[in-house]
Amino acid sequence: MSIKRFRLVVIILVLIIVITISLIFIKRSSIIDKGFKSSEKVIVIDPGHGGRDPGAIGFSGSYEKDINLEISKKLFEALKSKGYKVILTRDKDEYIDNSLRADLANKKRARVFISIHGNAIKDKASVKGIQVLYRPHRESTIGDLDSSQLAEIILNFMIEGTGAKNMGTIVRNDLMVLNRTKMPAILIECGFISNENEEKLLLTEDYQKRLVDSIVTGLEHYFSLNPDDELDS
Repeated sequence: MSIKRFRLVVIILVLIIVITISLIFIKRSSIIDKGFKSSEKVIVIDPGHGGRDPGAIGFSGSYEKDINLEISKKLFEALKSKGYKVILTRDKDEYIDNSLRADLANKKRARVFISIHGNAIKDKASVKGIQVLYRPHRESTIGDLDSSQLAEIILNFMIEGTGAKNMGTIVRNDLMVLNRTKMPAILIECGFISNENEEKLLLTEDYQKRLVDSIVTGLEHYFSLNPDDELDS
């Protein structure tokens, strides 16, 4: 084979590889269910764990499931007062399978899905701060920003509103409530209950209210970035 022909073959192979990678990226760049359309005013709040599943155990023995529920109830009331149709996946101490939580959000055509949790790390009681988990590329069906941008916005507003340490946004593809939902969905780790001081904060009405207020402000900012002013409810 001549040098010129060899170079041509190499160039063609490189082009084929580049085109193939581009097509894979385009295919993975968005996850959207064409048969699903969100409702503008519906927000589903998911208090993590519950019932026989206590979640993490705090420094003093508190249960994550109880803190999740208290924060979620406050968030429910705050968003409801703003005119949103808010749905809780649970409103008492009961166990609900994660697939059913996601299915409820899909059935109610939620605009966003927000799962409320607390964090913990064994033998690392000094770790503290807020994290927001998301599944990448989950797009809105009504023009809102995708799940990664929702996560960033909510985290930034929460850090500003509480003064907590920013532990970043985390990609998670393995969580049922994030990969089964059909709208932008996030899981908020509101703090580390394995940290003595942060657990104390999370158990107080005042700090729970600060968390809720910052989430609401962040959500309203997120919604305001939608270029379509006439969404169908």
